[in-house]
Amino acid sequence: LKARGESDREEVILRNFNPSLGLPRNMGSMRSFKLLPWLVMVLDATELEAEPPHSVMNAGGIPYTISNPPGSTPTWNGHPGTYSTNFHYNVKGPVEYFDVYGEVRTRYSQVYWTRNAPINLSPELVARFDGKVMAITGYEVDQVTHSGPQPGSTTVPGGQLGGFSCYPQCSETDKSVPIYNAYNHHYFSWLTGKDAEVYNMSQQILVPNPTATGVRDRLGASSGYPTSIVYKENPGGEFRKSYHGYPSGYAQLIHSPTQWIVEPMQIDTHNRQYGINDEAGYKPSFLPKQFANHSQTDLNHGLSPLIECPCSTRITKRVVDMSSLLITGSCSNKINSQAECTKGVESIAQVASSKTVQDVSLPYGCIMTPAKEASGKYNAIFNSASQSSQTCDMGEDPTFEWSGPHKGFRIDCEEGGCLPPDPKYGCTNEFGGKQCTWDSSDVAVKQCSAWHECMGIYCSSQYVSSKLLCFGRSSNSELKSSVSEDETWIKVEKIAIQGAMRGLVNLTVSRSGLNANITLTGPDGVWFGVGFGATQMSDLPYAIIVDGRGRVTERKMGNHAPGEELQKMVEVIESSVDAGMRTVVLTRAAAGITARHFTIPSTPDDINIIAAVGNTADLAYHKSRTGSKITLVPTKRSSCVCAPIQHKYVIYMNESSEEWAGAACGSNPRSDMLHNGEGTGKDVPNQACHMETYHGGLHCCKHTFILTDLEQDHLVPKEEDIYFLKWRYYFQEYTPASATVPASHQHLHHWVFLIDDIVNDYTEAGGTEIGKITANLTARNMGLEDTPDKYSKITPLVITPHCHAPSCIREELWNMDTGEIICNASVSYGDERYGSTNAIFNEANYIAIHPCIYGHQPGLQTPFSLSPDTRLMAVKYFNNTYRHLGQMAQWTGLMVYDSDPYFFI
Repeated sequence: LKARGESDREEVILRNFNPSLGLPRNMGSMRSFKLLPWLVMVLDATELEAEPPHSVMNAGGIPYTISNPPGSTPTWNGHPGTYSTNFHYNVKGPVEYFDVYGEVRTRYSQVYWTRNAPINLSPELVARFDGKVMAITGYEVDQVTHSGPQPGSTTVPGGQLGGFSCYPQCSETDKSVPIYNAYNHHYFSWLTGKDAEVYNMSQQILVPNPTATGVRDRLGASSGYPTSIVYKENPGGEFRKSYHGYPSGYAQLIHSPTQWIVEPMQIDTHNRQYGINDEAGYKPSFLPKQFANHSQTDLNHGLSPLIECPCSTRITKRVVDMSSLLITGSCSNKINSQAECTKGVESIAQVASSKTVQDVSLPYGCIMTPAKEASGKYNAIFNSASQSSQTCDMGEDPTFEWSGPHKGFRIDCEEGGCLPPDPKYGCTNEFGGKQCTWDSSDVAVKQCSAWHECMGIYCSSQYVSSKLLCFGRSSNSELKSSVSEDETWIKVEKIAIQGAMRGLVNLTVSRSGLNANITLTGPDGVWFGVGFGATQMSDLPYAIIVDGRGRVTERKMGNHAPGEELQKMVEVIESSVDAGMRTVVLTRAAAGITARHFTIPSTPDDINIIAAVGNTADLAYHKSRTGSKITLVPTKRSSCVCAPIQHKYVIYMNESSEEWAGAACGSNPRSDMLHNGEGTGKDVPNQACHMETYHGGLHCCKHTFILTDLEQDHLVPKEEDIYFLKWRYYFQEYTPASATVPASHQHLHHWVFLIDDIVNDYTEAGGTEIGKITANLTARNMGLEDTPDKYSKITPLVITPHCHAPSCIREELWNMDTGEIICNASVSYGDERYGSTNAIFNEANYIAIHPCIYGHQPGLQTPFSLSPDTRLMAVKYFNNTYRHLGQMAQWTGLMVYDSDPYFFI
């Protein structure tokens, strides 16, 4: 009873009574059973000297439990007894905790989906674990209002939201927010240590949900223990009473923890006629018109359909045919006629003339050449010599020059590859023979210059006894280094390129060698600006801002916030006003002087651009904004024009756009999405496989998006809800192994995969009672993280599915080599057995998903191992009576490798 932290002693005894005493299993209510006083007396006698029990943070409502208790499957093999789901007693030894809060602000029907500013852990905790390892043994999550102090809050007034932390807690004023007022679609959070750094990845990862946030070790990190932990199990509407505890002897380890990062996705469904904490039940407010069809929309389950991310009338879809340019290599898709060639060049630039030639000295297909007689225009030339073997360099040697040294930068292998230690490069190979190195930057520049595949040099003294080593790189993509003495040199091809766009702000960009010119034109008297390499503000672009008086600044923009001013790079060559429009002509080095400054491409390329105009002279919230792209084309040499490729875009309010990845649905046997997409046995793709049939989900649900229709804008209240995503982390001190005693904990690694394979969310079409989708894969493909060079087995310790209310019923995971079910997880919905279904943690159709946990303690199934080639099948069952958008089907969990360096006690 103490271990569970529960108050209903009789019901606890009923659930845990030992049938080996010879009493019948199905006794009905224990309250009428005559032995109850004796059992309570015995229980009280065992607790006379015990300390008062600790309660869990999320007490009440649906009880914490696991899906694989003793007897849950015919082949259950483990340790008799009851596993405690109280985080103070689920592991051996004393347990402590600390709380962290991430701030959220939204209006009705608005999405909050961004990374908050880093939140500093309590100075007492940071000092205590400096140079030591913390072992996280479990955690709880809630959403709360908090009216008390916010020690060390990192929220910037009028800017990026952050949060605060407390050790052990500061919960006195916390009040939970019901799930029907604010819905957590999913979350990522990270605990980071002093040897970790957070960065923006160049490409989002998509599993289990999209994020561009990356965390990596700082160069020189040498503790041998993890420097960060990511949390993403049971994210979504089930996040509060789905149990997140671990078996004894296992934990997520982190060395020298210092900060917490949170990136939640919240959807505001709160009817403002009621308080945000009111336990009044779901009170519908207005909905977008696509939910007007009540035979298709589920309005009967106590949760707003907005949680499914509908595509409102604010969303438009656009299909564009776009050609690409090459000045080296050959087009994989060639243009085969003069008419197609002319059309392809017209999609990029103005055409001066068009003709057909037959010339084996030119590449076959379409060529665009600058028109000498018409500046800024191009001749479209179709070469019909199909036997030609000429490539797109057309015999021209694209000369280059070196840019460097760039102090405080590095070039990683992951950004394009290490140059191998081939003798032809003249390498000294003093880095274990794994990478090409030289002993000085002078020698490196000389040797690298001779080889086209060598694109950059990274020089550092931190790897071999403080001796300078210069590493060859097949990439010139620079990253900020934590070591100020590090330096890079990069090749820059001396090709003159230029591109332009017209719209809210007119923009021209040109580059020749190391220098670039930028011209902007916008309304005089108010600020205007452009962000480079971005489709939306959440990309945090480098921006050039011109205020209403003509002053030019460069900024690293925040997520719908002004961000911060950067070190100056641009010089104003000219600033003039004509007919109420201001034009500024700027020049700057093409390469960014820091990783936060945008680097203008050195070869033909597209640049995504966002543009905005304000209604004040100084930078403030924009009056209007838009998104576009410019194509940089050669101005002094010819280039190949490849056959156009169809690009599809999902556009919000003509302000931000996201390119649709195409028909990214997997096929059988890995996924049902392409051929059994409705889960009904019909040979049809899921509606989410194609943009044309996509009606809701993550593509229509980005940060700050309003999910109600544009025509309903006047109905959206101005009032913002302010609350916090709150985590409570339970921890112990880690003791490393000694010569005679093993380590206190073995480190748990993440794994995650999608049943639907590639698409993050899909549509349940409705029309039948029960739907079913499956996936078949091997253990090596189940999204293992921190994969070592060598391993022969993995041992799952925590297995849990992720799916959404109100349609999810059950998920199963099977070992197809043995025919045994590994985990059978049926969801629990809010139920009157646990009190009012308006109450916190028990809301109508709020779901809890109970994990399968394995371990070596009473009540747990004995752990098992999987080889990388073990065949698995995952199944999801769902209520398919109504259509449901934006649904998910995932399996995730924690496991150990047989080759891990941490040893189990």
